[in-house]
Amino acid sequence: MGNTFAIKDRAPVTRRQPRERCIYCDSSRYREKDTRNLGDEHIIAEGLGGTLVLEQAACEACERGINSFEQSILKTVLYAPRIHLGIRRKRRKRGQETIKVQGNVAGKEISVTLPVKNIPVLLFLLILGPPGILVGRPSDIADTRGAWFKQLSSGSPIPIGFESFSSPILDTFKFCQFLAKIAHGYAVDVLGDEFTPTLLELIRTEATTARYDLVGGLSGTGEPSENLHELELNWETNNGINYAVVTIRLFASLGAPTYLVVAGTAKPANFP
Repeated sequence: MGNTFAIKDRAPVTRRQPRERCIYCDSSRYREKDTRNLGDEHIIAEGLGGTLVLEQAACEACERGINSFEQSILKTVLYAPRIHLGIRRKRRKRGQETIKVQGNVAGKEISVTLPVKNIPVLLFLLILGPPGILVGRPSDIADTRGAWFKQLSSGSPIPIGFESFSSPILDTFKFCQFLAKIAHGYAVDVLGDEFTPTLLELIRTEATTARYDLVGGLSGTGEPSENLHELELNWETNNGINYAVVTIRLFASLGAPTYLVVAGTAKPANFP
């Protein structure tokens, strides 16, 4: 077993020493024209209950880019599940939590905003094969092995009054970025600067394809864990190259799938 970090719901925050460099672009300033400290970076988003924080580790521009895909995932496919589960979020919101849903009512397709408590809540995640770079699979070939889902709410899977109902769609491009951001942050936490990153382009540029050469997973699912989320870093070798591979298991307590993300390669003098 490699370096591990387990996140429990509502656990105290674990803060690392200030890095004083953006872990995505290496900038030493939050903004070019002022001396404000770099922002703190949650490795798993605070809105998903993340408690591991790299202090002074992100500039404003990189924060903005990451927010564009991170919030997209948190406010669509993971929104109703995290609200239903009561996962601690970044800010307390007043009023009723709502979500836009699509469905068929009286033979017509409609889009309507409903309270989360009034809809069936389904957590849906992909099951992936290993990252292509570890097994010699071409970068443009996906190894999608199925889907895992868990209905979190009781009762009918269709809201009252609907003839059919669809949950938010998982954007696979942004989900790859979402996992890549977590993996890169954890690799930096464990290894510091002693590795060569492979995920920065994926994180910092708009996703136009899912990177299944760097992002993959373990076939099937494991037993539920006592932890909300789990992270681990191990080394794997293919064609003589030593890869830092981060294992990510979101919603481990529900028995969700495990993802493997290739965060970087070893610097020859530093490989353990």
